Amino acid sequence: MTGWSGLTRRTALALMALLASGATSPALPLNRRRHLRDVVRWAIQYQYIDIGAIAASELDLIVLDPSLDDAAGHFIAPEDLDRLKRKPDGRRRLVLAYLPVGEVDTKRWYWPENWRRTPPDWVGSENPAWPGARHVRFWHPAWRDMLFERNGSLLDRILDAGYDGTFLDRVDAYFDWRDERATAQDDMIDLIAALRQKLDAVRPGFILLSQNAEHLMVHRRYLDLIDGVNKESLLSGLASENRRNSDGDVAWSLHYLRLAQEAGVVIFATEYASDRRLRTHLRAEIAGLGFKPFMGVRALDRLPTDP
Repeated sequence: MTGWSGLTRRTALALMALLASGATSPALPLNRRRHLRDVVRWAIQYQYIDIGAIAASELDLIVLDPSLDDAAGHFIAPEDLDRLKRKPDGRRRLVLAYLPVGEVDTKRWYWPENWRRTPPDWVGSENPAWPGARHVRFWHPAWRDMLFERNGSLLDRILDAGYDGTFLDRVDAYFDWRDERATAQDDMIDLIAALRQKLDAVRPGFILLSQNAEHLMVHRRYLDLIDGVNKESLLSGLASENRRNSDGDVAWSLHYLRLAQEAGVVIFATEYASDRRLRTHLRAEIAGLGFKPFMGVRALDRLPTDP
């Protein structure tokens, strides 16, 4: 057993609070990747979240946006997270929180009102695919401060609520700045390294599941920082919905994903096909690759209905 002297002050206080509250969902043991390897059924949902429906599901892992209603300031509460962490049969479910590391949504609760009218100079152009989303110079101290470095940061809110980990979106934002900043890839790895360093000090069992960003998978330093990767549209959807990707596109991504898999990183894959027959084939093909499939919808606003 670890003595109190081996715990950080914050961890010790969190453990005492947990014991005092009688909560039934303790922090995960430190073998983060083992927990991800045990996942079979999983999903992502960012809108119209129904706590009861998720709690009653057979999902082993769910990725959620912590905010239920930005306008009302309504977030998923710690007691709701305790419900979500238990499957109907009593076994543990992993609950991860969405965290954008390379792009900002200026419509969201965390973005100051005055910055919506006049963005800081470290905020770039709008992402044409997502109204309100803007590229951000993610290496800038002010962005890192908001994201995870200051007290009350986005990461602190996630930690304080009790999530098991975070889902890092727009890790591939280094590509947005390829013409402006030659070190953008290294800058993204540095950001995730600093984030992991903070987590190791306060919650070492906290899971980091990143998304896309194949270029980074040639860097062992990056692979050592993360526990899992989710690849979107690996097999279909690059040209249009319900259309399979070219063999060359699939092979390109698989090359990098295999590097991550060989390093022990757990690989997830999300497809957005709407054709039920195609979804069945995609699910089987992804599972055959040794990856963990999720058949979603683009809006990510509902739980999966596939068997």
